[in-house]
Amino acid sequence: MKRTVKKALKLSLIVFCSAALLSCSSEAPVRTAKYAVQGLYSAVLSDDGSSALVGSIQHGGSYWVNAVNERRFNWNHAQGEYSSIIGVDIDPSGQYAATGGSRTLVLWNTTTGKSEGFWTTPGDVQSVKLTQNGDYALIGLNDQTARFFDVKRGGIKQTLRTGSTVRAVDITPDGALGITGDDSSNVILWDMQSGEKKYEWPLSNRIGSVALSADGKYAFGAAKLGNAKIWSTRTGQELTVLDTGALKYRNITISQAVFSHDDRSILIGEVNSNVSLVQVSTGIIQKEWTLYTPKGRPSGASVIALAFGADSRYYAIGSNGYLNVLE
Repeated sequence: MKRTVKKALKLSLIVFCSAALLSCSSEAPVRTAKYAVQGLYSAVLSDDGSSALVGSIQHGGSYWVNAVNERRFNWNHAQGEYSSIIGVDIDPSGQYAATGGSRTLVLWNTTTGKSEGFWTTPGDVQSVKLTQNGDYALIGLNDQTARFFDVKRGGIKQTLRTGSTVRAVDITPDGALGITGDDSSNVILWDMQSGEKKYEWPLSNRIGSVALSADGKYAFGAAKLGNAKIWSTRTGQELTVLDTGALKYRNITISQAVFSHDDRSILIGEVNSNVSLVQVSTGIIQKEWTLYTPKGRPSGASVIALAFGADSRYYAIGSNGYLNVLE
């Protein structure tokens, strides 16, 4: 059975096909580039897919221009050392980037390559997202909190207490809404001005990924080896259920997701190298791809970064260190 998306309110769309047809429907990248030799801890793409920031297992952080596959800057948290960069982000304007590691967070200027802020965090960074122009950062930590941080001037604006490690975060460009996913299987939507919970949505397992649409209308959350859903941030109502597999506790894990700028589509990446383009309004999977894996290497790569390209292409980075351009 081909994986589909099921709409809430008992409206479902199920598409059947043979195993051969399923394998043929998944397309290969039109272009790839190697950004790391031994793989990645983390990666992020700019909103238009034009640049990338990766945290390499072997060489620390680096900032890339994707059109020419050029490494523009090497970024680490200590001089003469390669840092383990676990959380990365590029702000919506593309002018600033952030790298997070073991209790450290650094803000970088993507034009000059220089650091514009170095901060100590109260816990180890698990994930990070920047608001417009890199003014603020929402940081997921292993101290059972997410912190809303003034990354240019310093200071914590809000402390969001979840009761368990926060693995995934996202925030709207204006900093009005934030979302967290934690090890207690909860996806929580936050009012970032008051620090209060707006909605709390439990899923079936620890949370692997979350996302907000840029205008703040939609929220996404996915459990590891579990279910995945899209909700309305205005009403809290469940809108779409993603069919991640028929067997309980054997489901697909969605490792990354990003909404299109017009909210019509959501790009979804999985730990098994698959990327899917889903139409939000109908729940139809429009296209599927499989990330590049070089021969002689492990057969899969987790999808850890996604973007809608300005040139009607799509971009993905796998944990094996390869950029993939998709059409």
